[in-house]
Amino acid sequence: MDRDQAIRRGAALLAVLGVGLLAVLVRLAVLQIAEHGTWAEAASRIQEQVVELPARRGTLYGADGRPLAKDVPGYALALDNYHMTRPELLVELLCEQLGFARAEAGDKVYRESYFTWLSRRLDLEVGDRLRARARELGIRGLLFFDSWIRVYPQGAIALPVLGVVGVDGQGLAGVELEFEEKLTGRPAVYRVLRGRDGRVYHLEVDDPGAPGEDVRLTIEPVIQRICEEQIAAGVDRYKAERGFAIVLDPHSGAILALAQAPTFDPESPTSNVDHLQPWPVTQMFEPGSTFKIMAGLAALDAGLVRPDSVFHANSPIMVMGVPLRNADPHVEYGSVTFERGMAQSLNVVLVQVAQRLGIELMYEYLGDLGFGRPTGIELPGEAAGILRPLDEWTELDLATSSYGQGVAVTGVQLAAAFGAVAGDGLLHRVHVLQGKGEIVARVASPQAAYELRAILRKAVDPVRWVLPSRFADVPGYGIGGKSGTGEKAFPGEGYVPGHYISGFGAFFPWDEPEYVVLVVYDEIDASEGMARVWGAQSAGPTVARIVEGLDAAGIVSPYEQTTADGRSG
Repeated sequence: MDRDQAIRRGAALLAVLGVGLLAVLVRLAVLQIAEHGTWAEAASRIQEQVVELPARRGTLYGADGRPLAKDVPGYALALDNYHMTRPELLVELLCEQLGFARAEAGDKVYRESYFTWLSRRLDLEVGDRLRARARELGIRGLLFFDSWIRVYPQGAIALPVLGVVGVDGQGLAGVELEFEEKLTGRPAVYRVLRGRDGRVYHLEVDDPGAPGEDVRLTIEPVIQRICEEQIAAGVDRYKAERGFAIVLDPHSGAILALAQAPTFDPESPTSNVDHLQPWPVTQMFEPGSTFKIMAGLAALDAGLVRPDSVFHANSPIMVMGVPLRNADPHVEYGSVTFERGMAQSLNVVLVQVAQRLGIELMYEYLGDLGFGRPTGIELPGEAAGILRPLDEWTELDLATSSYGQGVAVTGVQLAAAFGAVAGDGLLHRVHVLQGKGEIVARVASPQAAYELRAILRKAVDPVRWVLPSRFADVPGYGIGGKSGTGEKAFPGEGYVPGHYISGFGAFFPWDEPEYVVLVVYDEIDASEGMARVWGAQSAGPTVARIVEGLDAAGIVSPYEQTTADGRSG
């Protein structure tokens, strides 16, 4: 080969090499510039993973300043399935330490994944014990993240008000749900860094997060616990389907206790999550004779009746061709005063009282008392009740509404209305959030409210008249109140015998009330006789037991008072 040929061949080889090098450079440029984002994202998926964990959630405080629900440090636990060691021992360990069923543990351990959640909220002590045992057994692959666990320092009380938090740290019901944005804070962000082999080498905190804000409630834990114990005992005693008790401050509208039974048990895997819904807020019922105080208050305030006004009280009274009767239609009452008719809960008397008011005035008072619209209580899912439009009312609607038929209320609406009677005619907005009380309206004069309270005290006081409402009395406390028992209406069936709502609304001391107590039972078993179904003989005694519980706890004590007929006692 001569010199020129060698030069030509060398040049050709250099050209080929140059083209190859240029192709490599072009490809590198494409990879590093044009396709940089795509490949960086792919590499990131292999080499790192971003995990968000809830920040410390805000604390829920009771009215006494002590926490009802708060977060404490714990762990979130995950597993790197591809790089774990000794899986057969890990299955045993998860069953032993975390209570997993063997099938569940095996499913998680043998899953094909770089990241499998084992527990989002793991107790600190349990997590430390698990970590130590894993090290002893030579098990690798468990990933521990600092996290938070929701606990209830005073026990699981008031859960229908508080609500609960799910495994992802979000509120699922009650205040936890209503104030989710305020309570939740900003989540912490962790970056899980892996080597080329996929093994986790480093956990890095990208953002430590920020804690949520605290919420202060009106719930008094001691009163709440007393109500929970008594309503649960009452549901069992009277074989009711369910029941609730509300204790209200009539001068502010603050809910001091809202208890129901059955209730949700966070420790029981079979507990019904529907029991987390506070049915005194979310569900409606016909109030029956507890509603008679509405017509009574309106008529006293409008000057249309006085306590000694006389009415014919025998059944039936005919309205639009329909006979309306007293609860016991066979008793001949003759002529009675308004206060006697109210105390004995005579439907016929209240029908005549409503007729004196007329449709428009009766409707106006019911609207002023808050019926037919939500109260605005700070809990999710509040029902508005049912108060049909004025132009749909007939004389029959006017008559039946006087004793609580044809209207539907919620427990908090009814408690608020009793609060207006107890609070000298002022309706306060019911609330569970501290500092949110306000006056909604003046619905009656102080004098009218006082006169009605005096009548309702006589209904309970066994010294005045021997009436069933006496079972709500506690000596020395001057309790006044009104019972109610109503047949339940079902769609397409109307009122069905054997299905009842039984209630009792009370306040004490009657002359200057400090507390309102409302107890309602749904579907008391009538198979052992009707006596237990009447609100005066079921809900009434429960009211008395709640007051006795407050006395025993030192929250209240007997009052120096004036009796309803002016005598001291």
